[in-house]
Amino acid sequence: MNWKMKIALAGVCVQPLNILAEDNRHMEHVLVTTSIHKNEAQTALPLTVLSGEELRRQAAATIGETLNHSPGLSSASFGPAVGQPVIRGQQGPRVQVLQNSLPSLDVSSNSADHAVSVEPILAESIEILRGPATLLYGGGAIGGVINVLDGRVPSKAIEGVNGAAELRHSSVDDGRSGMFRVDAGDGNWAVHIDSLYRDWGYPEIPGLAVNSRNIEDTDESSEGFIANADGRTRRTTLGSAYHFEDGYFGLSYSELDNVYGIPAGVYHHHDEENGVGAVVDEEAEEGVNLAVSQKRWDLAGDQHFDGFLELLRWRLAYSDYQHQEIEASGDVGTTFNKEAWTGRLELAHQTFSYWGGDWHGVFGAQWLEADFSALGEESFVPANTTRQLGLFWLEDYHAKNWSLEAGLRADMDRLSADQNSIKDHNTDSISASLAGLYELNDSWTASLSLSSSRRAPTAEERFSNIGNAAGSYVVHGATGAIELGDEQLDSEEAQNIDLSLRAEYEMVSAKIAVFSNQFNDFIYLENTGNEVDGVDVLAYRQQDATFQGLEYELDWSFYRSANQTYSLSLFGDRIKGELDNGDSAPRLPPGHDGVRLNWQAQNWQADLSVVYAQAQTKPGANELPTASYKRIDMTVSRAFDLADVQYTIMLKGRNLGDDDIRSASSFIRDYAPEAGRGIELALQMRFGDN
Repeated sequence: MNWKMKIALAGVCVQPLNILAEDNRHMEHVLVTTSIHKNEAQTALPLTVLSGEELRRQAAATIGETLNHSPGLSSASFGPAVGQPVIRGQQGPRVQVLQNSLPSLDVSSNSADHAVSVEPILAESIEILRGPATLLYGGGAIGGVINVLDGRVPSKAIEGVNGAAELRHSSVDDGRSGMFRVDAGDGNWAVHIDSLYRDWGYPEIPGLAVNSRNIEDTDESSEGFIANADGRTRRTTLGSAYHFEDGYFGLSYSELDNVYGIPAGVYHHHDEENGVGAVVDEEAEEGVNLAVSQKRWDLAGDQHFDGFLELLRWRLAYSDYQHQEIEASGDVGTTFNKEAWTGRLELAHQTFSYWGGDWHGVFGAQWLEADFSALGEESFVPANTTRQLGLFWLEDYHAKNWSLEAGLRADMDRLSADQNSIKDHNTDSISASLAGLYELNDSWTASLSLSSSRRAPTAEERFSNIGNAAGSYVVHGATGAIELGDEQLDSEEAQNIDLSLRAEYEMVSAKIAVFSNQFNDFIYLENTGNEVDGVDVLAYRQQDATFQGLEYELDWSFYRSANQTYSLSLFGDRIKGELDNGDSAPRLPPGHDGVRLNWQAQNWQADLSVVYAQAQTKPGANELPTASYKRIDMTVSRAFDLADVQYTIMLKGRNLGDDDIRSASSFIRDYAPEAGRGIELALQMRFGDN
């Protein structure tokens, strides 16, 4: 095998917009995703951090909903159980979701109806990288990287016992959830345990589930609720670590059991007698459920040194993932299996001075091997094996008012199918970027970054329905369509420019970023406008494309006293994506504008936000537009201590205007809107030093 090495320059840019924390510039959050820095104030990376009280208020059932409506971030929902994140208009394989710096090892990027296996409610923090900084975790993560850190392998020495618990109930779907986590240690050994249970019913909505603006036949639509959108999640994790003077090593094991329904009217099935798109049984179409099981082992460790090389950090994970798509009759339609190993090694060097400034850096390698198969009526992708190897180097330079960051990366992707008629695909990718930050004065900071990154096509993009004749195409039930891959797809290349300006004063802070991402050979799933036996045909296409956008935020603390604070935030984003032939990119989020009023008084906190989403009047080819909407959310919380336990009672109001919200990023926006007006009550408990 020809493991051809190619070197890539991988730099980074400045902090992006961030409304996820009220005053992140004063936080001392220790970064994990960027291993060469100690805290946010020391990095020029485009990093957003959600942690602490803000994370506990924002955390939702899915990672997409947790981050939704922040500048540049949105959710591609597929019912209440599935909320895949969208970053600057990119989703799927262009957005990497990590669990403790390693891939989640699920099949969420394979299909829009597959849930991400990470759990925001159990997270200690969530770190989001955008732009060229994503090259630390692979050139393919062109859209961004989301790292969910849950402490399952205790990376800090613990003396004594600390923990947390939470109970929630939501009115909109009669949802109930409970979680607890406990960390205990004697200074050397540390133990972690957490567990979560969640169930929910059919979400209430205003009006019909089917969008009467775009779909003529609404006779079978449910009204006032989304049928078959209930579910249940259970997760348990146990971890332990041994800490010594210069580091630690540890191990964890977790099990996930997740069962959820696909909203009624979405799924289509193959019927050899009546045609590829025929509905075999109307009841079956209304009752498809996914049963997910994942068993995962994680090993992790750090080793500190006194010499020039100061830190060795390593991570290793094994996952055995399966999910079954179960018909209303109880029969298993399709079984998806993925067995995967992944690892990461980082070696950081000490700071040294040269050319009038300080240098600090890290280099390392990451590796993944995954075997995937789908057996049953929906096996439109043949069994395949993916092997990836990446070598990277990142260096930063600080001198007076300047910060420069650059690095090197080599990515090698190997993709092979279990069918002799399908050839192997070997891809060596080049990615490159360089960035600089300049402090104009004590209040103003400007930055500019340039990057070039490449992504190898995935198995779904290459192999979907490859080898099947028109009469034997397999329908992908998630999209209700036939999807056709293309073995001749080239690597996708993106050239990105990102310009940011930031101002900070005592009472006011402002941030604005503009970006342009020029794709060569952009890979997308296009609605061709053709049909086979009444079923739409979608095909993976490739052509040049341009994405342009901006993100902004203005924070104003207009009243402060010894007892209370009032602040006002304005925030929003715009994104435009256009293919070289003049068509708009498919499933592109609309522009958002929001305002949020926040009040704090001793142990009380409240916020009220209004987000207006514009109509998406430029959908992709043969796609239908989405209407504008206004979402009103409110949170009120009260914290108090009782018997050495910290309690917080929190009341949330979601979509208080009961708007019909249909996400332009969702495949099923015309069959399942977002949930309607709902009230959520939560009781949180924390004890010990956490």
